[in-house]
Amino acid sequence: MEFHERLRYLIDCEEIKIKDLAPKLHLAPSTLGNYVQGTREPDYDTLRRIADYFGVSIDYLLGHETPAADDERRLLARYRSFTPSQKRYLLDQAELLTRYKVRLID
Repeated sequence: MEFHERLRYLIDCEEIKIKDLAPKLHLAPSTLGNYVQGTREPDYDTLRRIADYFGVSIDYLLGHETPAADDERRLLARYRSFTPSQKRYLLDQAELLTRYKVRLID
């Protein structure tokens, strides 16, 4: 998957419009639109802002990720879609798994 495809995916997961996201990234909507369409590529500082906003690595944005990192991205996307009470429940469950060193069969 190329940068523009990953960016489109992240925007779709976040359910945010380009015109609303662009100011948060200190970009013009047309510039962000060009990144999403694949007609332009961002500089390093812009890549960093995009990665920080979505909670992903620059490596992920550029397509240099391991399957584990892809799982983390999917988990984060799901987490962001939860209600506050669902998020608390999930964090409580993760805490129990960690505290009691629960081993699951893979």
